[in-house]
Amino acid sequence: MSSHKAGLHHHHKRKRTIKHKDNKMVNFLDKFMYVIAIVMPLTTIPQIVQIWGSKSAENISIITWGAYVFSAVCWLVYSSVHKEKVLMINSILWMALNASVVVGIFIYG
Repeated sequence: MSSHKAGLHHHHKRKRTIKHKDNKMVNFLDKFMYVIAIVMPLTTIPQIVQIWGSKSAENISIITWGAYVFSAVCWLVYSSVHKEKVLMINSILWMALNASVVVGIFIYG
């Protein structure tokens, strides 16, 4: 019986991966994901503007937005442990923007 336990954790299989410098598609995908990591959290800005501009958080769920903040914190921890820079950037942005909504709910809700 093997003492190695399989788990749901991140594995890097360096021997099987394509070298980034040798593959234009991989390089493009890496750069594209940085754009996505920055742009997608910005989609929260209309919600932030609505709450803070109107000074009202009526019908906005603190449970949902609080869960979004918690999720972003979890992803930030994960990405920090695995040193995944693109995920760190994405998680920090999501956390900050979602926290802005949560604070607005507390103030105006």
